[in-house]
Amino acid sequence: MKTPILLKVLQISATKANPNYKNTASRKGDQGFTLLELLVIGLIVGILSSIAAPSWEAFINRQRVRTVNDRVFQSLRLAQSEAKRTKRDVTVTFSAPSVDPPTVTFNPPLGTGGSTQTLNAGGEIKPGTIALTVNTPAAPTTPPNSIVFDYQGNLTTGITPFYVTVAPSRGGTKQCVIVDTLLGGMRTDEGTFDTSTGKGCK
Repeated sequence: MKTPILLKVLQISATKANPNYKNTASRKGDQGFTLLELLVIGLIVGILSSIAAPSWEAFINRQRVRTVNDRVFQSLRLAQSEAKRTKRDVTVTFSAPSVDPPTVTFNPPLGTGGSTQTLNAGGEIKPGTIALTVNTPAAPTTPPNSIVFDYQGNLTTGITPFYVTVAPSRGGTKQCVIVDTLLGGMRTDEGTFDTSTGKGCK
């Protein structure tokens, strides 16, 4: 007997009007976005991305150049320190522009890092993105693309200034490391070489 009464109560409660029906029912305007709204949003995103993409690519290229330039500077400093520490000449040779990624070779090999190191930040810089060139002044005893530090960390006579220039392969601002004194003084610079001021990269 109790079962029909329970069913009757359930039927009555199911047929009662819900007082919150207007608040819970979906409306026609809340069903989603129209095609026109989606097209406008897509157009805005496209315009913003076309404006931001060149700036982002230029930023990435500057970071790549800065990273490789720092590695070049560290390599030259390391070779100079090694020459002073071991009291013997150390030759640093940079790879030809056709070698990608660029490398640096130490002769004799360094006790801490071996004879050849790749200047691609541990593989983070992809091949074909950076170009490395060396402007070696004429010196009959120095191999091409090379510089020699003697047992005091000084340079062989007549080979200054020595430029190692790093540039994006698609063009852009280049940076360089310059060894410009016989005592092995080094500095970094950027931009194109200006003959009137002597600043910039060759």
